[in-house]
Amino acid sequence: MPGVQGSPHPKTTHFNGGQDMRATVVLKPGQAARVHYEELVQEMGVSGAEVLREALAELHRKRIRSQKRQQQASDAALQNELPMTG
Repeated sequence: MPGVQGSPHPKTTHFNGGQDMRATVVLKPGQAARVHYEELVQEMGVSGAEVLREALAELHRKRIRSQKRQQQASDAALQNELPMTG
């Protein structure tokens, strides 16, 4: 019997950097993610695995940029709250 999508599994926060890692993604017919996946594979002319690798890299870049913007906004707000001496 196939696993249920979203079924609870132990969360892993430690990864062995010396071992290969395999991620399994089930994309069912009709799901928007599958449609996007198929379009990207065809448009980019690369393997599905490469599409997922690039998607992970882009997601990581976006998260880093977002975190930097949030930190800059927080720093600016803190700077505006500090009393001016002079």
